[in-house]
Amino acid sequence: MFRLNKDDVAVLLVDHQTGLLSLVLDIDPDKFKNNVLAPGDITEFFGLPTILTTSFKTGPNGPLVPELKEQFPGTPYIARPGQINAWDNEDFVKAVKATGKKQLLVAGV
Repeated sequence: MFRLNKDDVAVLLVDHQTGLLSLVLDIDPDKFKNNVLAPGDITEFFGLPTILTTSFKTGPNGPLVPELKEQFPGTPYIARPGQINAWDNEDFVKAVKATGKKQLLVAGV
């Protein structure tokens, strides 16, 4: 069984954008938003490095959920204009590598 080691984990919050959240129809919207914010509480509790990233924030995907931005005021935020896959963005890859962590916990829409 694989276990996460809190000393070697970075959290990547990918595409938690207002427009994308509105497209999720199989769960109550408020419950879904709370589920999106829950990883933020966990990362704060354990002091895990976190990176926020979004794609096409000016289009229908919308901006990053404001509560996440408030939850992580000093966290790296990588906007990926024109890139759907976060790993195609050089700044995102550099930010992930800069954490020095070998285990990645990824949450996204």
